[in-house]
Amino acid sequence: MKCPKCQAEVSDDSRFCSRCGASLHPSDEVLISQTRTVLKPMQELPPGTMLAGKYKIVEVVGKGGMGIVYKAEDIRLKRMVALKFLPPELVQDEEAKVRFELEAQAAAALSHPHICTIHEIEEADGKPFIAMEYVEGKSLRAKINKGPVDTDEGLELAIQMAEGLEEAHRKGIVHRDIKSANVMVTDKVQAKIMDFGLAKVKERTLLTREGTTLGTAAYMSPEQARGEQVDARTDIWSLGVVVYEMFSGRLPFKGDREASILYSVVHEEPQPLKAVKRDIPSGIQQIVSRALKKKKEARYQSVTEMLREMKRLRQSLRAAEAGVFNVRSFLRLIRKPLVAVPVLIVIAALATAAVFFFDRQAKIRWARDKAIPEIIKLIEEEKYIPAYQLAQQAENYITHDPLLSDLWPKMSRKVSIQTDPSGADIYRKNYEDINSRWEYLGQSPLEGIRIPIGYFRWKVEEERYQTLEAAGSGSEGSIHFELDKKEDVPPGMVRVPGGKISWRILVNIGTIEPIPLEDFWIDQYEVTNAQYKKFMESGGYQKQEYWKHEFVKEGKVLTWDEAMKEFFDATGRPGPSTWEVGSYPEGEDDYPVTGISWYEAAAYAEFVLFVLFR
Repeated sequence: MKCPKCQAEVSDDSRFCSRCGASLHPSDEVLISQTRTVLKPMQELPPGTMLAGKYKIVEVVGKGGMGIVYKAEDIRLKRMVALKFLPPELVQDEEAKVRFELEAQAAAALSHPHICTIHEIEEADGKPFIAMEYVEGKSLRAKINKGPVDTDEGLELAIQMAEGLEEAHRKGIVHRDIKSANVMVTDKVQAKIMDFGLAKVKERTLLTREGTTLGTAAYMSPEQARGEQVDARTDIWSLGVVVYEMFSGRLPFKGDREASILYSVVHEEPQPLKAVKRDIPSGIQQIVSRALKKKKEARYQSVTEMLREMKRLRQSLRAAEAGVFNVRSFLRLIRKPLVAVPVLIVIAALATAAVFFFDRQAKIRWARDKAIPEIIKLIEEEKYIPAYQLAQQAENYITHDPLLSDLWPKMSRKVSIQTDPSGADIYRKNYEDINSRWEYLGQSPLEGIRIPIGYFRWKVEEERYQTLEAAGSGSEGSIHFELDKKEDVPPGMVRVPGGKISWRILVNIGTIEPIPLEDFWIDQYEVTNAQYKKFMESGGYQKQEYWKHEFVKEGKVLTWDEAMKEFFDATGRPGPSTWEVGSYPEGEDDYPVTGISWYEAAAYAEFVLFVLFR
């Protein structure tokens, strides 16, 4: 048969296209009632209990939201198996049991060394269960709990998991709940992906239509978190999370509640793996970064593509290790008094030097003949950031080139960054590239770091303090960020730092003069006209307690009464002078406020704090 979306040839038993991930049988989606029945907790079966005439319970090996898992002996085939029962809340749902069986049949069709084998579905006292391969070992989650996984072992496990997913995707099955707890690692360091098919019956609903969220929050892809239709690329994202977790010992997306985790998944970039574990090979960082692209179109488009890159990286790492081994073997060889050894040494040294020399010279010619002219052109076009990026590459080969040295000040600045408190992680990214990943600069204080000329988004993180995001050019030479303790920040507010700033003091007069400002809190999000209307109706222009600052006009301090006369709209009513002329019907929210003075903004902030937080 052919995929209705991309016309690729697929097998008749596939449910999703192996090329584009599109659903091949959308009508097969079974919708299960969400009616909840109060049930008694599932009672554990005692050891020795016989099921289906051939399974003898040995012990309980796991309990959770998916029910109970037992280790049992298949007395007919003389082997150990795992028996997994549906959770109590789904046992009474006939449609759930039908879907349970369909999914188990799909998983049973998978035969792969890195996928847990499904033997059969049976039923005991009206309770369906799946008999599957019993894996001797421990979960990858338990392994990670003891610390980050070694680079070689972790890369091998990642490749094995990708090979298992490749087989599943080839058969049109999307797991949708790939996580470290669903991967078993045997005593021989072999990965086994568990719960194929069961992931789709989790959380007491089997809904799979668009708008339904299934899976585990910390491992969900952005499209899965939004309840959108998912395909094989959601498993690629989840595998990227697991790989990040393996090498760093922690999850890339964290939060106190599931909602905050999902927000982080959809809107925030994780800390680069290199920033967490600095000795990780850059190739692993690149693979994880691509797997965790927010837009699924920017990720690997198939797990085969991701697997190919991981195998290529493994090969290069092994080659590098073999090179070290060969050098050691060679050193042992030259200890022997053989006549040929000195000749071999000379030949090897000359060959190595020749390869290095000609490769180096080619890169130097590129830097001087192609890179520098392009850098000059970009600077003339005021494209400082791409010029800076190209100069960074050229500097690797012509570090002390006088022409390049003269160009650095024309496209970059050296700045120092301090934070209060110190020891905070500093990130930067270009202001226009809002969806790009954050570039990790290091921990404060940072002295004399070089950044391109431009306008940037800054992020400052310290575990005990509220994360700060700000915008600025970074061209002042010295940047200081002050963090607020999490408990000191009023909900929904951000602190605006003060200073001596030029503001439009009185809008109707248009006076502009510098005044000293104190720090003040203001809404994190833009204030709507409807919100400002509440300030007006509460007597905001009559209650002096909201107005904390001296009124200055042309260098003269005004009294309260004098200042209030300056704030009126075109109809003569107290309020912003930019209001349009006219009256508004009772209950109208759309007051046309288009601008207010700094004094009014500060008064409104005091009003919000007074009403909501005092």
